[in-house]
Formats: sequence, structure tokens, C-alpha cells
Amino acid sequence: MKYYVASGVPNAEKVNLAAAALNAAGHTRTYDWTTHGDVSKTPDARKQEVAGNESRGVAEAELVVLLLPGRFGTHAELGIALATAANKRILLWSETSAPFDGTEGFCVFYHHPAVERIVCPFEELLAALTNI
Repeated sequence: MKYYVASGVPNAEKVNLAAAALNAAGHTRTYDWTTHGDVSKTPDARKQEVAGNESRGVAEAELVVLLLPGRFGTHAELGIALATAANKRILLWSETSAPFDGTEGFCVFYHHPAVERIVCPFEELLAALTNI
């Protein structure tokens, strides 16, 4: 299965750990944005290239895993995942329920019917990803 892992740049290490778990299960990453990280200070042409690559990565994925907390890009990727949700599994992970119950941040699209919300320690998520 092809997958994409989204999150904020500060979570790049967790993104790569999640990707390693999915790779170990035989799945294939559509795009690895962690190789370039933050492109906010790069020329516009580079930003456009990265935006296209990330958009295609999400759209082509059969599984999209989003790790909270995320920022603008993570939420854009959630939107792309929802817009291309046919035959796609969307997992949204948080270590606490705060983003889902509105205690700490809130996004109504976290509650979209196509989104599977997961609340658990990160190590439990990694274990679950190895069994997908």
C-alpha cells in the first residue's frame, strides 16, 4: 500500500519513525518531505515544486497518517486527503484527546466521517502501524 505521513516540521523525527514502521510492514512512501524540511525561506520556484510534490504524495496515497500537532501544511494535507478520500484511509493521531475535544486547538475536519482519530502514546501508534 502507498502511504504519506504528514505533520509539522518539528515532528520530522516522529514522521520518519512512523514511515519506518510502515516500510517494515511492506508499504511504500509516496513522498518524503522530511528530506527538505522547512522551505519557507527558499525561492518561490522551490516552494511551488515542494507544494506540488506534497500534494501529489497525499493524493496518490492509499493511507494518509497525520501526526498532531501540525501547522498550516498539515491541515492543507488533511484537506487534500479528504478531497481524494475515495479508497483512502485517513488516520489522525494525537497523544491526547485535547485537539479532538477542543481543549487545545480545534479543527472541525478532525471529525469528518472519513477520518479515524487515534489517541494513544506514540509507541502504541508505531506498533499499530506495523500491523496495517
